[in-house]
Amino acid sequence: MLSRPQGVGTTAPDPAARDTTIVHAAIHPAIGVARVGNSASEYLIGPETPEPPPAGTAYRDASGALKRQAARFRIYGYNAAGEVVRELTADSASIRWTVHVANRKAAWYQWAMALDVPEAAALKLPLRNAKVEGADRASLVIDGGPRIIAGKDTSGKGHSFTGLFMGVEVYLGELRTDAAGRLVFLGGRGVSATPTGSPIYDPADPMTFINADGWYDDTSDGPVTAEVSIEGRAVPVAPAWVITAPPNYAPAAFAVRTLYDLLLDLFVAAGQLPAPSGVSFADDVYPILRRLSLLQWVNRGFATQFGWGGRYPFEDPAFMARLARKPGAAQEDREAELRRQVLNSFRPPEPTDNNALPWPWIYGDAMDVPPAATPRQNASVSALQYRSLQAWAAGQFEADHDPARARPGDLSQVPLEQQPATLDRAALEFCLADAFHPGCEVTWPIRHLTLFDQPFRIRHRPAGVAEPDYGPTLTPAIALSPEGPLQAQGPGDLTRWMGLPWQADTAFCRSGYSSKYDPYIPTFWPARVPNQVLTAEAYAIVLDRSLPLAERANAFAGRALWTRAIDAIGPEPDKRMEHMVEIFGDLGVVEPRDGPSDDAAFPAVMMVESTVTPPVPPAPPAPVPSLAAPALHPEAALRQAALRETGEATAEQVESWPRPVHHPKTGA
Repeated sequence: MLSRPQGVGTTAPDPAARDTTIVHAAIHPAIGVARVGNSASEYLIGPETPEPPPAGTAYRDASGALKRQAARFRIYGYNAAGEVVRELTADSASIRWTVHVANRKAAWYQWAMALDVPEAAALKLPLRNAKVEGADRASLVIDGGPRIIAGKDTSGKGHSFTGLFMGVEVYLGELRTDAAGRLVFLGGRGVSATPTGSPIYDPADPMTFINADGWYDDTSDGPVTAEVSIEGRAVPVAPAWVITAPPNYAPAAFAVRTLYDLLLDLFVAAGQLPAPSGVSFADDVYPILRRLSLLQWVNRGFATQFGWGGRYPFEDPAFMARLARKPGAAQEDREAELRRQVLNSFRPPEPTDNNALPWPWIYGDAMDVPPAATPRQNASVSALQYRSLQAWAAGQFEADHDPARARPGDLSQVPLEQQPATLDRAALEFCLADAFHPGCEVTWPIRHLTLFDQPFRIRHRPAGVAEPDYGPTLTPAIALSPEGPLQAQGPGDLTRWMGLPWQADTAFCRSGYSSKYDPYIPTFWPARVPNQVLTAEAYAIVLDRSLPLAERANAFAGRALWTRAIDAIGPEPDKRMEHMVEIFGDLGVVEPRDGPSDDAAFPAVMMVESTVTPPVPPAPPAPVPSLAAPALHPEAALRQAALRETGEATAEQVESWPRPVHHPKTGA
């Protein structure tokens, strides 16, 4: 039996011999993730298992508005041996929850790049809204204040988080409890605005791309605590943290390296969690490979290489059976070379150059345009992931692949002793670790042990303890010092490092910036922010058996630009950003759909873009080129493909897209 670090409370002793006296408790997930949405009242609960069943069309309400994702927190009681005894609910304990969230983006320093990479050594980051000085800077912090809630099915205006930005009231979310007294946290509704009429982007200062002075958004983060007593006896409770992030526009896709992978690697390397004692193909190798193929639905470059009919179709059952095969002692290992070639296709965790060819085709923390001469131009898998791939390639793995294996889709299907760790993992598996430029949910500070009291638990700064003033500029030396901001955290401290407003960063950090190399890859965050998608119109053609197979195949092969509704506003970056602020809830959500039944020409399951009303008619799918057609020079073909996908008329317009933001010029 393999032993994999899963977090606290994973042992399962004989129930008859187990001590059932609860001496302490803990909130799970340790880091909960909520997401904004523009629905007036409806929401859905965020993932509580690593592979929940698809929610279908449940991401929108009846009006078509995007539902918010709520973070639900539970409390588990532990005995003196650290074993899970039971979940504590309002039926078995007295529980009083306290949450305090804030948005500190406008009062923090500008984003440029991760300050813990060598490329950032000379940076000096100025303050956002630097012209707001002294005591007036307090007006830039949206502080929701602490809110307390208890009981079952509790809600109401008194449990809402509101604060002021430059005198304007901003709603950051609210608390509720469910029928068992568990905490339900809802974040903001995706509102970003400027009370002063400030521009969202100044072409004369590219740093304003995600550092818009005078603007706010309604993301937030902060501590989650609880007071618990059982039959009048107080029980200490390990606290948690909650983050409000942008929407997840591809909820069934995964990053190749998730935030869970990154943090697990961090805690194992530090000796705070045990290293895995073996390698399972089903649990350790297959997820890495499958994630590459899942990205086919959100990026055309990945579709060509890892998608249906591609060279490495990691969701094809026959291909996966080859990769999962382990011969007996007297048998020839026929797939050894195939496994070795797959391993050697991955970029190692500590690369030595900026070669874009190794997998995954994801930008790294120090990416630049044109490509920077740094090994951090592109992302890598984690050290633990790479170690699993190495063992698998060497034939040292458990051949336990079972395509029919049913994975728990609901927490009730998970054994009690595994539920706390499952909750911790599920929340983080749907968050990104690459690229921290800055990222989608959180960014580079999260990979520093100094932020944590124990694995996955953020260290809380005591209430009333002020953070030091770091001065008018922030340098890597200050940021990484023992007195710097990577220690105990307070409300708003994790999300303050992110782009302001989030819509600009989400919409315009795209894919294939070096179009002479490839218009689709590398890419930033396709698992959360799609690049190219299969539209509902194309999907309908694929399902229509009355049409010629070639027409259906063309429709399936075609991919439309996910941001086409934003681009339709015109080439000016500021107009596109403002349009994204307005229509973020109307953009497509990429959702699983059944493919044509009993039709070997197409996959059994597809991921299809679902929109409220397609704001721009998609371009007709590109015809499959005739074998007799004259071949274009590769560079000309790539440029033509880029123009066709974006709907732009000229190369100059394509080049007008905002580029990734890089560090400002340093000065004395």
